[in-house]
Amino acid sequence: MSFVPTRFIHASNLHLDHQPQGIGEVADEAQIILEDCTLTTFEQVVKASLEHEIDFLLLTGNTLFEEDHSIRAKIALVDGLQQLASENIQVFILPGLHDPLSVWHAQFSWPGNVTFLSPQDHDILDIMRAEETIATLQVLEPSHYKTQQSLKLNQRNQLFNKHDQRAISIGIIPANEMRELTEQSSELERSSSQILSDQIEEESVDYLALCKGTQRYTFEMEPGVAHHPGVAQGLNFDECENNGVTLVTIKPEEQLELHLLKIATVRWLMIELKLDPELSRKQLKHLMREALFSHKNGVFEKVWMVRWQLEGLGELFQSLSTFKNQSDLGLEIANEMIDQLPVHIEQSFELQSGASAFIGKPASLVVRYQDQLAAFQTETDAPLKQLLTHAAHLDQIWSHRMNSMIHNMNEQRIFNTAIRNGHDWLNLSSDEEAHS
Repeated sequence: MSFVPTRFIHASNLHLDHQPQGIGEVADEAQIILEDCTLTTFEQVVKASLEHEIDFLLLTGNTLFEEDHSIRAKIALVDGLQQLASENIQVFILPGLHDPLSVWHAQFSWPGNVTFLSPQDHDILDIMRAEETIATLQVLEPSHYKTQQSLKLNQRNQLFNKHDQRAISIGIIPANEMRELTEQSSELERSSSQILSDQIEEESVDYLALCKGTQRYTFEMEPGVAHHPGVAQGLNFDECENNGVTLVTIKPEEQLELHLLKIATVRWLMIELKLDPELSRKQLKHLMREALFSHKNGVFEKVWMVRWQLEGLGELFQSLSTFKNQSDLGLEIANEMIDQLPVHIEQSFELQSGASAFIGKPASLVVRYQDQLAAFQTETDAPLKQLLTHAAHLDQIWSHRMNSMIHNMNEQRIFNTAIRNGHDWLNLSSDEEAHS
């Protein structure tokens, strides 16, 4: 089936000017970024809309936060919507649990390109580009799926199926209806996929916009796809995965394509590390740096909120139970990373005794490995080059290639990885060592 070529952005949970939670004291630079992060993210939504030349912007719930009564949020929203209006980009807004229609209608004038979708209004809306219908949009409700809407939508789609092309049909399930669909199970994805498949199997909708929760998820439907973009900008450690908005592209040759646009300015990271009882402070710092390096910063990210979840035993682990020692360690890591990561790092620590993970002393293999690695690194002027001289199994061509690459390698990162792998591979129990 072919579609009329169309492009739109689907965003949810913008929570404009709602403040992050549970961050504690942070540096002044980070504080300003955190306070403005949702507004900055919305600016990126507008820029992305203009850059990708979308036909319309779909906002499905919780754009505002009613309890905040934020004037800044409404001013930023009006300014962004006016920028879209200047380029004839339409905006369709569905109220959510945190921003009912009463919030939107409270003594404020909105640009003419804005259309509000009432959860109680189930009429089909044509989205126009010039004289052409490029999409149909309708708010759905579970009780009417099979009795009223399916035939109506099927008939509607036929009207625009000219010359093997037709407009994409978009259905939206409001947040309150999504609660009804998913409350039968505490496992959102499992219950939603099954219940949605049962409820809308006869529904002729190409794209079903979902509005439930803060996690991003997609379900393949028959036909079409059901999708929730999640949170545009996370505001706590529970909202740390796949922040952003969704660019939906409909092309005749590729049909329907979803692409995550990562536009958040603040990333929330929870990093787990296990501390061996004999781990030194230097080795711990190696592991922490390596863990940070494993995360690639996004284009728009300015601050990383990092929560170290440490599990272990031993003197070093116990020393980190005080706030001062945690602060000192975090400051050392931040200072060492300042020229290597183009983001500001704010860190907090969460400790859990690792008695279940580390029983007794570390395996003798680990101790020997650590000693040998530390000696090799400190006693050799060019450790990587020295390693290659002992790699007799390499033929001349590969040896030449490896030598030519040495100057581009990050030596410390390689040793960090070696330390971590050694702990994972060699930390055997005494019984295991005896029988190995």
